[in-house]
Order: sequence, then C-alpha cells, then structure tokens
Amino acid sequence: MNNTPHTNCLTLRLLHAAKGYKAVAFDIFDTLLKRDCARPADLFALMEVTHQAALGFAGARVAAEAETRQTLGREVTLAEIYAHPALRGTDPAAECTAELAMIAPNRPVAQAAAACHARGQKVYAVSDMYLPKTQIEAMLQKCGLDFLDGVFVSCEYRVQKRSGKLFKLFLQQTALRPAEVLFVGDNPRADFAGAVLAGIRCFLLPQPTPLPYTKTPADTVGGVAIATLQNCCQNLSPSAALGAELLGPLAVGFATWLHGQRAAIPGAKLVFLARDMYLVRQVYQLLYPEEETFYLKASRQSLLPALLQCPMNEQALALLADTLPRQQLTQRQIAAYLGFDSPKGHTTKTYDLRTRPLPCRTKEMLLALAAHSKLPEGEPLRRRAEQARAYLEQAGLTNGPVLLVDIGSGGTTQRVLEELLHTQLYGCYLACDARLHQNLPPERAKTFLFDGCPAPLWYWVGQPMLEVLLSEPCGSTVGYRAQAGQMVPEIGKAGADNRAITAPLWQGMRAFVQRWQAGPLREVQIPPQTCIAAFLQMVQAPRMQEVRTLGEITVEDGGSWKLAAPASWGAYLHAPAQLKLDLAQARWKPAFLQRLFGVPLPYGKVYAALKHKK
Repeated sequence: MNNTPHTNCLTLRLLHAAKGYKAVAFDIFDTLLKRDCARPADLFALMEVTHQAALGFAGARVAAEAETRQTLGREVTLAEIYAHPALRGTDPAAECTAELAMIAPNRPVAQAAAACHARGQKVYAVSDMYLPKTQIEAMLQKCGLDFLDGVFVSCEYRVQKRSGKLFKLFLQQTALRPAEVLFVGDNPRADFAGAVLAGIRCFLLPQPTPLPYTKTPADTVGGVAIATLQNCCQNLSPSAALGAELLGPLAVGFATWLHGQRAAIPGAKLVFLARDMYLVRQVYQLLYPEEETFYLKASRQSLLPALLQCPMNEQALALLADTLPRQQLTQRQIAAYLGFDSPKGHTTKTYDLRTRPLPCRTKEMLLALAAHSKLPEGEPLRRRAEQARAYLEQAGLTNGPVLLVDIGSGGTTQRVLEELLHTQLYGCYLACDARLHQNLPPERAKTFLFDGCPAPLWYWVGQPMLEVLLSEPCGSTVGYRAQAGQMVPEIGKAGADNRAITAPLWQGMRAFVQRWQAGPLREVQIPPQTCIAAFLQMVQAPRMQEVRTLGEITVEDGGSWKLAAPASWGAYLHAPAQLKLDLAQARWKPAFLQRLFGVPLPYGKVYAALKHKK
C-alpha cells in the first residue's frame, strides 16, 4: 500500500490556486474545521448522551431553530434560537461547550491557510453560522488558526453567503476587490454560487473520500465514532487509514466495554492474556492510564504439562483434549506438544483431535500419556509443570477477583487456569463460539461482540488475520524458568515476522485512539456492531490492495500459513494438484481466489454459499 499522505496533495493544490491573490478567504465548517459527528444535528443528541442536556433536548433544539428561521425570515443568532418557547430557560453555553469539544482542524486546508499567511497573504474566514463570533474565534484558536486577519459570521450581519450578500459585505469591510480574493469552500450552493454572485473566484474542495468499508450508522454515538474516524483518516497514509478503520473503533469499543466490566466487580484485577490481547492492553492503558493492568504470558502449550498432572477423570480428560490443537496429529506430535523431551516409545499412529465425543482409542492414548508423565522418565515434564504452577502463583491470580481478557472462542484457557488454580475467573472475550457457554456459565464468560451469541461466518474467516493484527509480534510462551528469584516466560521462536504489514496499521489505530480520548465520548460505549462492521465487510469483500497486502500475513495454526498468497498460474499449470493444496491451506479463501484471478468477483458470496451447503 502506498504510504504517501494524500492530504499533502490538497494542501499543495490550494497553495498553487491561491498564488497571486492578495487575500484568501475560507469557509469554516467542513473546510477549515471538522466536527467529529456525522450530521450537525447529532451534536444535540450527543449532548443528551453525555448528560449536558435533558432528554428531549435534541428534538426541541432542531424544531426551535427551524421555527425561528421561518418566523424571522433571515439568518438567526444562537440567542434568538434559545429564546424560542421550547428552549426557554435552557442555557446556550452547554451547546457552545459541546461545539468546542467536538471540533478539530481539517488539517490539509488549515495547513494551506497557515502557509498563505506565512507568505504574506491576508487570510480570512467567512461562514454562515448561528454561533456568535466569539465562539467561532475560540474554536479557530483551539485548532491553531489564531493568525486570521478577520472572521465574518452571518449571524452578526443578518445576511448569508448563499445570497452573495455576506461576500459583498466582506469586500466592503476589507476594502478588497473581488479579483484580489480567492474563496475556499466545500458547498456548491453557499460557497461556489454565493462567491460567484459577488464576483469572487471559488476553489471548491473535493468531497471527502468515503471510507472503503464503513457506512455511517443511524445511532448517534456510532455516527460520532465514524465521523471521528473519517476526520482522523484525512491525515493518515492509506495503510494507516486502513488500520484506523479496521482496528480503531474495535479496540476503543472493546477497551471501554472492559472498563465497564471491571467497574462492575469492585477490586477486580484486569489480566490481559498474551499474545492476542497485547494491542488491546495498550489501548486500555492509553484510555485509562491511571489504572493498573496485568499481562499473563501463558499459552495452552505452556500450561499443558501442569494440566497433565491433574487426576485424569472424565472432565479433566475432556479438558486435556480441548487444550490440544484441534487437528489430526500423531501420538509422537501430541507427546511433543505436551512437553515430553523424547519421542522414544511414542508411535506415529494418527489421532483426530477434532472429533467429539472423543473416540475410545484417543482417550486411551491420552490416559497412557498422562500415566507416562508420572513415571521416572517423565521427570522433566513434571519440572515444567512445577515451573508453570510457580509462574501462575507469582501472577497472583488467586488474590481477589480476576477478569481474564482474551480474543475468545471456547474459553479453554480460562477453564485450564481454573482447573490448575482451583478458583473461578471472569472471562471477558471479544467474541465466542457455541462452546463457550456450554463449558462456562454466562456470568463468568461474557463477550463484547454479537450480543454474546456465537460469532458469524465472516468473523471466523477473518479471525486468523485479526489475531495477528492484535497480537504481540513474538513467539508464543512455551514454558518457564527461574531467573533472579522469579519465574520468567520462555518465548518460542516466532513463525513469521508480520511487522512490516502491521506497523502502519497500528499507527493508524493509535491515531484514532488518541483522537477519541481527546474528545468528549471517552467513557461512552461505541456500539459493538459499529466496532466490527468494517472488519467484517473487508473480510467478505476486500479491495485488491488489501488482498495483496494483508494476504501476505503469515499465521500460526499448527504450522505457518499465508492468509491468501497463491502462486502464479504458470506454477499451477505445471502442478495442478498444488492449487488444490494451496487453496485448502489458505486462511482467507475469498481473498485467495480474488488474488489468483485478479478480478473483483463476488467470491465471498460463493464461499458463503458453499459453507452453508456443507
């Protein structure tokens, strides 16, 4: 993906267009400044959400402005709107505060304005707006636009831009001739036509490029999140903007939900599970820097030696099977995964660990391995088990209530920890499958997405990618060792280095988090459906640039696999069977087909139909 910020191009175009003019005037809203809300009226609904106004304020505020304009037949002031009977007794200062909190610079245009000022041109702002001039100036100053030579607001003069009268008044008061001024705006009617009526040339800004995978939701908070995202992405490279879109609302929404879950259990310790929750923990720390969090470097593989030492009743045996990879493996492979040092005595017979209930031969094999671990030759494995238990004891997971945060599927790691620690944990999961609440009660295993129901097809198609995008860029925890009186994790070798792909995505995600944190909605929950919608849409129907870039991500799942990286047609013509093998191993099959054929056809729909039939 191209990493050149597209916003610089607009700044350069504006500077080139303004060259030779004595003065440059700018529209304010959606030109110099951007509100972090999808629609202007959403600001009023947002005031209700943040308790800056009483319920019913939004509808009354919209009606009051419309009726006041109709009654007076001209541009109105904020004071005149609040004099309406529906708002009588309501202080307009709350609206001004909300406006100031939701405003941000439209960076490429603001940079052009600053450059014009630096090269000696006069720079003005001209706007149709009911807010008083002092309020507009405060908003401009907040965004670094304190160098303007003058601000002209329609409510101060009772005339508007669209009639051309505000432009003519601006020319009179500045003693400028129309040919000496370039006006920059975004509205064809008010800005372009209004300026033309006054004889002023207008540079009409291009409409913002829509986010490729996002639709503006109907709810106010979701609309604010998407507007914030849109305004954030204008300052980012394409790859960083993609990261902001796919990960920003998702990470913020999940972290805010976790904060609410923690607040519901006084004194609870918030423990993020390595590696999958690495990025979510960082976001949580950005949003709530005053809170202490913990990072548990444990994996199924690192805990299996300890689990193998538990009495192998029917329940423990089922948990042991759930903890092993759900694949077809030989006894030798299973023994190595459990932590046995030597393959001696272990056969190459294959066992299908995906089958439930467990076949008798699989049960017998696992029971034999458990018994073998208690013999003298199992001493190294028992030492690993003691080290794992020492690490868990050191982590203090039995000291008060613990919220264990994981990406989630069936809650297996939570169940293993509960078995080893003889305690109950509270699982907080991004999403889950049907196994979660078959094994854990809902009050101890909650999920953020999909109303707690099992995740849909496109989430599971994208989960291998999502795990990489959220995970710490390192190998998994394979065991523990003593060091300076502490148990420290031993980290295995990473199967692949995806940082060249994930780094710019993380940059964009962090930019969104920082912008959201600076806004008024830090404590407000972004609707979960808004958080995950862009990711699901991208997984189902990606653009070719995402197919090429994200398809190169390597995931670890009992081996190392590319998400969607087909060979050339020439290679497949020489070895047709390889195509079937590569497609089977691809973890993002619709993207694999799109990349193979190079044509954006509805591969996602075909894949969904085949999965449904299967």
